[in-house]
Amino acid sequence: MGQDEYKQEIIRKIRDIASRNDGRAPGREKFQSETGIRPHEWRGKIWRTWSDAIVEAGLEPNDLQSAYSDKDLLRFVFEVASDLKRFPSYADLDFEARRRANAPTMKTIQARWKMVDLANALVGYAESLRAEDVASLAKGYVPPRRAEASNDDVSTSDPLGYVYMQRHGLDYKIGLTNSLNRRGRQIQIELPQEIELVHSILTDDPAGIEAYWHKRFAAKRTRGEWFKLSKAEVAAFKRWSKIW
Repeated sequence: MGQDEYKQEIIRKIRDIASRNDGRAPGREKFQSETGIRPHEWRGKIWRTWSDAIVEAGLEPNDLQSAYSDKDLLRFVFEVASDLKRFPSYADLDFEARRRANAPTMKTIQARWKMVDLANALVGYAESLRAEDVASLAKGYVPPRRAEASNDDVSTSDPLGYVYMQRHGLDYKIGLTNSLNRRGRQIQIELPQEIELVHSILTDDPAGIEAYWHKRFAAKRTRGEWFKLSKAEVAAFKRWSKIW
């Protein structure tokens, strides 16, 4: 694909995301998370800044994307916690940011606070609003125990698990397990060709993270947990190594 064709492809993707977000231009991080296209692929080659790309796509740059105050971020986390009736994980925040117009990206929040610090900050914010129910949710957050380094199974008593991607021919399977080695052997027995572990994500919320990826790739599902994915979609999955 030539540079001009690639440029038009990026513009098309910008407009597509904006059409699903009430016409609002996506921020650079949101665009990357949804398409797998990284800044180095266009910066200095096609456009100087992300705002230049947004303008050429016929949209208004959203200068607020990188100007969230702590209060703005905590208001978003507060709303998510209120809706879910629990303290949200990073996966929850990422999912909700894609659904809500002009919401901060999960990476913006993650860059500002570690999860424990975010919980403490939310306690103070909720108490300032006299929202004791949300403050209680944040106070109840307990950091998960990190898994010990091991080449074998993770203990079933450990709260951490894995969301994995495996390749079999042209198809990709996304599932969850607390033992990559054991699950890989089980799947291999069921299939005639050799399978390849493409990537795994260590997380304290395997079910939630698995559900997120299944929903994100729903249009590419072929059967069960198997999907036909593009290189960009596989790359998007591989950007994550840990989520909690």
